[in-house]
Amino acid sequence: MTIPLVLTATALVVLSPLAIDAIDDGGQWSRRSEIGQTYGAAAALLSVLALAAIAFSLVLQAREVKLAREQASRATHNELITMALNDPDYRECWGVFSTERDERSIRQQLYTNLVVSYWQTRFELGTFSETHLRHGAATVFSARPGRVFWRDAREARIRTSQTRKARRFHSILDEEYQKSLATMPTLEAAPVHRRTARLAGLLRGIADRLEGAGMRNG
Repeated sequence: MTIPLVLTATALVVLSPLAIDAIDDGGQWSRRSEIGQTYGAAAALLSVLALAAIAFSLVLQAREVKLAREQASRATHNELITMALNDPDYRECWGVFSTERDERSIRQQLYTNLVVSYWQTRFELGTFSETHLRHGAATVFSARPGRVFWRDAREARIRTSQTRKARRFHSILDEEYQKSLATMPTLEAAPVHRRTARLAGLLRGIADRLEGAGMRNG
């Protein structure tokens, strides 16, 4: 965009004497200087527009460079997460990042993190609309792994959001998370209930065996 503006401004400056000749029928250079004084404001305006275009182009380039660096950083982060996903030894190096303890749940949390990071990259690039984000988040939070992930990660992600788009992204996720809790509040504790039921059944079985043994001894 900058080059066409500069070329246009240069062409206008080069062709300006011809325009002045058309205005001044005699075509005398002595008159050109007088008429050129009235043309100075237009020339100054063109210079300002050209400088503004250059400045705007530099801002866009700086923004693109920053975005490229962020994408490269996220790609590296995703590779590290993938390594931790596939190898428990590498996973230990990340410390405690979830309240979950069993292998299956931890792998689900790591995988969900990759999904959310992918969404964030697309959202900040403008290729993932708010409508698509809300639909995807509602789907992920309809299951326990997604809700557990956001329950443990939301505070850190929201606190470290540095850009307006990142803050908006995490705000939308949190809104959909709160909606999921309002519609399915008991699903979060379902595994605990199942463990409690199994424990109760086991205790009942032990009690029955002890009671039977006591009756035989009696």
